[in-house]
Amino acid sequence: MLKFPGKKEATKKKQATQEEARKAVQEWLPFKDIAGGVLVRKDAQVAAILRVEPFNLSLKSETEKKRIITAVFEAINGLKEPFQIVSLGRPVDLDAYLRELQEKARETTSFIRRKLLQEYIHYVSALVSTGEALERRYYLLLPGKEREEVLQRAHELASNLERAGLKVTICEEQEIMDLLFVFLHPAQAAFERPPALAGPYLPPLLGAV
Repeated sequence: MLKFPGKKEATKKKQATQEEARKAVQEWLPFKDIAGGVLVRKDAQVAAILRVEPFNLSLKSETEKKRIITAVFEAINGLKEPFQIVSLGRPVDLDAYLRELQEKARETTSFIRRKLLQEYIHYVSALVSTGEALERRYYLLLPGKEREEVLQRAHELASNLERAGLKVTICEEQEIMDLLFVFLHPAQAAFERPPALAGPYLPPLLGAV
């Protein structure tokens, strides 16, 4: 007599399969934790992460451009340890913005203003459909063996870059989680936010596969 698995057994088997897939993916990732303001890697090294806000250099005068480029070069050139520059594009959810524009277009009594709004709505809609609506973020990753040492280097670099006129933030745990979430979930990042950190350990970044 053949015995077919019941609903509970099938559910357990499915959960076990999903858990195994999740473990396999997590083993592939080069990091294992976020704690104390740093990313903890599997090779026992840690990394401090700085976020650098972009700005339009072309709006500066030639003298100011040279000053900024020289100051940034000196700050980067002064680093004795390896570092990494990451440029990450995050999709932007413009649905709420489009609804607001459409509401304004309906309410306006000016024919010219309504026409301009409709043309702009068409432009934004086309931008969304092509997937080119991105928020570009820039990061500097400073790896090292000791948390205090890499954080000290991060503060020194941030100070030197700020002298060049750049806005720099040393990422805390939740900001690091946000960076990893955008890196691992680029499609979801437009309308979802990473889970809040409830403790010193990195929660699972990936759901069932």
